[in-house]
Amino acid sequence: MVRSAGSLLKRSPVVALVLVIVSACSGSTTSSTVGSGTGPSGPPTSATAASSPEDSGPKSVTDTLTGGWYGFGPFGDASAPISIVAKGPDGWTGYPDWAMDGPEPLRADAPDGIGIAFFTANGLYGDPCHWDVRGIHDAGLPGDVKVGTTVDDMVAALRANTFYTSTAPKPVSIDGYTGTELELQLPDDPYTKCDKDDPSDPGGHEFVFSGPGLYAQGRGNRWHLYILNVHGTPLIAVILSYTKTPQADLNVARNVVETLRIKA
Repeated sequence: MVRSAGSLLKRSPVVALVLVIVSACSGSTTSSTVGSGTGPSGPPTSATAASSPEDSGPKSVTDTLTGGWYGFGPFGDASAPISIVAKGPDGWTGYPDWAMDGPEPLRADAPDGIGIAFFTANGLYGDPCHWDVRGIHDAGLPGDVKVGTTVDDMVAALRANTFYTSTAPKPVSIDGYTGTELELQLPDDPYTKCDKDDPSDPGGHEFVFSGPGLYAQGRGNRWHLYILNVHGTPLIAVILSYTKTPQADLNVARNVVETLRIKA
């Protein structure tokens, strides 16, 4: 994918994805459920006209979303695949099977764009800027930080990383699946000195997770992670935003994530 201002929500061009829709400090933890008003601040709002996905089946994801429900996936182990059905806000841009981002002109880019991605991961990077420890420009192989198989394992590994800051984790439940939500604040860095997944790129990329191929979309990217236990597989939905992203856009994105349907 092209990396340029106003471009699509971006992932590594060399990674074969198993993605679906868009994961420390001290602090108290509070319970969060769909419609509870937690997550990015502000009340949830309806992203699109929302008839049940069971009414006529989800739409296939297209470049331009037009409202209603869309299918994403599969994710996870091929022997036990996970799929998602989620609202596609009118005017947003969709990426088949794994993501969507906000309307033109910025989409998911800084300084105030927004995006959503869904994926599973096979590890983390201790240094998301200098992640290419093998020197082969492939962010799909397991990272240098080995992560256990549970949601708690992944959350603990994320919170232990000092490359970014993170909020205190909170319990969350979406479509009957429980897990944890937390937010990462990535550095205000231009990535010019980061490792490259594409040697022809003028600059590099920051990868938090290994496997999905999703990298920071711009300087100071903020990742609000929902990590759910789906029959033993940590399924991740992430809202990508910035400090200047409008609250109305955050509300739309949170509604997309908190109303998604999981099929496993």
